[in-house]
Amino acid sequence: MRTRLSYLITQAAKNDPQVIVLSSDHGYALFDEIRKECPNQFINTGIIEQAMIGIAAGLAHEGFKPIVYGLASFVPMRCLEQIKIDICYPKLPVIIIGDGAGLVYSTLGASHHCAEDLACLRSMPNLEIYQPADAHELGFSFESAMNGACPAYIRIGRTDLGKLPYDYSDETRKFCLTGAGSMGIKAALLANRLKLNSYVPSKIKPLQAGMISYLSEFQNVIVFEEHSKYGGFYSSIAEEISEKKGHRPRVIPICLKDQFADKCGSWQYVLSEHKMDDASLERRVKEILKGT
Repeated sequence: MRTRLSYLITQAAKNDPQVIVLSSDHGYALFDEIRKECPNQFINTGIIEQAMIGIAAGLAHEGFKPIVYGLASFVPMRCLEQIKIDICYPKLPVIIIGDGAGLVYSTLGASHHCAEDLACLRSMPNLEIYQPADAHELGFSFESAMNGACPAYIRIGRTDLGKLPYDYSDETRKFCLTGAGSMGIKAALLANRLKLNSYVPSKIKPLQAGMISYLSEFQNVIVFEEHSKYGGFYSSIAEEISEKKGHRPRVIPICLKDQFADKCGSWQYVLSEHKMDDASLERRVKEILKGT
């Protein structure tokens, strides 16, 4: 996915001289190609995330198309007020890319973990949110954001999990596993292994068209999410289904616990503190299947 992101950013700059990419001293090799191909369209602002959002807003006011990049624990989390007032309020078409969302930077501790960005951003008017699972979904998300007329946030988690598998179709319609981003891949892989249905969207605000109608065909919907259960992808599904007339499926969250990481370690290790490592995910789903 990172190779694809580098390509998409560089091609956008090559195709349109109004595209300006800003980074708060993050990304490094990700921007090698754009620095080579379009050096005047890349700005490393340094570690001034709040000011970088203001710079992007100013560029957008002047007709440029800014793409802002940072680690999700800092962009958007360090500059929420600037995103709200400088970008969302005037509805400027600025794309914000938050990389390493969730617990990806597992060895760096709680300061670099990000389990609350969706809760903070979903409530901001005029902002669309994407969470692609693989390189193909990243391409769709990036193109949609670039062609849109409003601000957009692209949330990127673990990027080395490969492609989304083909869906398995279980006609009993008892269970569907869903998730976005890297947890979408995990949901789809486990669903295939257990012979369950899965649904993996790339757009989560507003929710992908037809998603609630599809999920409402099932008795139970299990949501994988590398985010707090408060205010994120699970919450958006539960909120939409609660307002739906007719049959409403049971929506079951498997999300990060309401706690900070206790120790540092690999991604799987830190996930295990939340009972969301691969083995725990499969065990918890099997327990749900047995209990219903």
